[in-house]
Amino acid sequence: MAFRMVGSAGRKMGLIIPTAAAAAAAALLPMLCQSSAPSSALSEPSPPPPSPSKVVTEPFTGIKFQQQKQIDNADYHLVATAVRCMLGQCRMALARAYAVGLYTEDGQHVDEVAVLAGGMHRSLVLVMDRDVAGHHIAKGFDRSLLPRIRKAQAGNKKGYGKDALREFTSCFNHQKMLQKGSEVVLLWTPDDKLLVFIDNKVEAVISSPILCKAIFNMYLGPDSIFRKYRNMAFTFHKDSTTPEALATSAIHEEVCPNDAGTLFNNNELVQGMMVAI
Repeated sequence: MAFRMVGSAGRKMGLIIPTAAAAAAAALLPMLCQSSAPSSALSEPSPPPPSPSKVVTEPFTGIKFQQQKQIDNADYHLVATAVRCMLGQCRMALARAYAVGLYTEDGQHVDEVAVLAGGMHRSLVLVMDRDVAGHHIAKGFDRSLLPRIRKAQAGNKKGYGKDALREFTSCFNHQKMLQKGSEVVLLWTPDDKLLVFIDNKVEAVISSPILCKAIFNMYLGPDSIFRKYRNMAFTFHKDSTTPEALATSAIHEEVCPNDAGTLFNNNELVQGMMVAI
């Protein structure tokens, strides 16, 4: 082992220190100084993880809708929920078609009149509660929308509205099957364009005020398919995250019993399934 003398004092005192030990001590000195200094990183707590988006559960299907949702690269807010059932038989799993959420971009509390009046971005989000063939969905939309389209065209069977309806239903005819949980988004813009998304993919952008109004009237208008049976009516939420709104959603099934109390056979149910959109 090599040795060296340390300074003149070391020579006078005859002190000798191993060279390797001196080097190790010199290397440790800065580390000891740093450990004694306070660390701001250790003294400040790390921020909590972001909380997950709150949801509202549609009571019949159990389908959950996010209170805030990204649609076409913009933030939308849930304002209402509903369920679509065949012949109003929402208690029967086979009869439940889908749950639907109504979203607006500004998030302000609105009602049916405000949504139909226009001047805002609004979107219907349909979530399938069972597997449905694409051509069945197309046929259901066609039967429900065609009378509204013709009325808007002053009774004419042909016109721009009918052409837009054909383009709209083709989005579903091209789908072999929409699986349970599949999502259909119908976005109505202030310039009367309808954007159709199926499972986050843009299927069509249709410029047609007649078609936009017909679709949203079908769900929210005075003669809405959702007004025929009380247990399918939209539940509007002033704030979807408040305990009151969540409680309203939870008890919706209790205050809206099964209206179609009459007996019907399987053939009637199948017929209803083919046209109920």
